[in-house]
Amino acid sequence: MLFDEVGGMPFIEKLVDDFYEIMSNDPEAKDCLATHLGRDMKESAVKLKFFLSGWLGGPQLYLEKFGHPRLRMRHNPFSIGPSEAEQWLYCMRQALLKSTISDSLRVQLFDSFIQVAKMLVNRPS
Repeated sequence: MLFDEVGGMPFIEKLVDDFYEIMSNDPEAKDCLATHLGRDMKESAVKLKFFLSGWLGGPQLYLEKFGHPRLRMRHNPFSIGPSEAEQWLYCMRQALLKSTISDSLRVQLFDSFIQVAKMLVNRPS
């Protein structure tokens, strides 16, 4: 199970904390950060942690707390174009690079994140 391979919740906690730190402070992520303005980023971070737990084959924390993720529906109110998706991926790539997981796991996760980011784009550039 991928959840166990990457290190379970400790890995997810650090990955998401690093992701939000990067997004909040790196000018390369300004458009992605703008989609989060006006929202509680701590709550967003918890939701991402819960989602990743189940997505990676661990406990279905998001499902238990919030119901089915319905990613496209839940992200539809936010304007997500190719730029925001690329910046989200940039932040996730940087967070993954800070992790101690193997290169093969890092590539596997990032390839999956690419598919998720593409799916969430809801407006043209």
